[in-house]
Amino acid sequence: MTIIKKKYPKIVSIAIASSLITISLSSLNISPYQALAQSQPSQTLLAQNNQERLTIAVMDFDYSSLSNARNLNLIDGAARGVSDVVAGELVDTRKYRVIERSRLNDVLNEQGLTDSGLVDPGTAAQIGRLLGAELIMVGSITQFDLQERGTGFGLFGFSLGNQTKKALVTLNTRVINSTTGEIVMSAEGQAEVSQVDGDVRIRGMDLGTSTNNDGTLLTVATRDAIREVIQQMDSRQTELSAVGRVSPDVSGVVADVAGNSVIINRGSNHGYRNGLRLSIERVSREVTDPETGEVIRRITDQVGVIELQDVDSTSSQGRIVSGSSFRVGDIASPM
Repeated sequence: MTIIKKKYPKIVSIAIASSLITISLSSLNISPYQALAQSQPSQTLLAQNNQERLTIAVMDFDYSSLSNARNLNLIDGAARGVSDVVAGELVDTRKYRVIERSRLNDVLNEQGLTDSGLVDPGTAAQIGRLLGAELIMVGSITQFDLQERGTGFGLFGFSLGNQTKKALVTLNTRVINSTTGEIVMSAEGQAEVSQVDGDVRIRGMDLGTSTNNDGTLLTVATRDAIREVIQQMDSRQTELSAVGRVSPDVSGVVADVAGNSVIINRGSNHGYRNGLRLSIERVSREVTDPETGEVIRRITDQVGVIELQDVDSTSSQGRIVSGSSFRVGDIASPM
């Protein structure tokens, strides 16, 4: 648990007391969510050459069990803000590839699902396979509370008050193997963050030194709870690393052919990675529905195989392993 406390001595001199007033983050014109976003990388998938890292997708955290969900409104993004920070912390470990938020949303929309955090392991595994992610993290926010306590001291018409605010956050997470639907591990993160604000008055007149950092305190506590979860994942790294690699279920299309190099219009956002082999196929015949005229099946012939060598978020470049006469428009299917 991380505790941040700011203490004030009992001072009767208004000049000295005023000099000890806490300056809040709000005076820096930074919103709580900006504090989260600026302290963490956005949920993007970083292109890397290290093939030992697992790919993970982070679902939005469920908050249906909270007794007071209104506190979530104090941090912009609420449950989504929490999952974005989880993704950023995972990227920082350099042990995982993290699926980009937009790609996750695309798959959820295609499957008619919502990123509510209320998904069973089987559904989470299906989502993971579509994303080419070996692991799916689902979680819930079980505590998101604020506590407040005030004390005061007065003499000769002057008063100095202290107000202690405490944020308490608890997160429960599960990491699911997308190949088997098995829950590989579960982890709980708890954090408590406190801040003391000074409030100076002269004969009942408030000098306006009290601060309102509720959202900021909850933001810091959320980040600390997430880091506790990440530490538990680090301690189970051997088990997580034993999860088998998954081939993405998403096919691509050949976008360019030059010599021994073939470029595909799919990348790491779709679960593609260096070393992945793709079967390059060409449509030889289309079967249409006699009633509607819609294409119901495409018959393909294999042209060859490529192995990916350079993958960014939206495209992949591979070398030809077998075959020839590749063309733009050919279908590229993970093997």
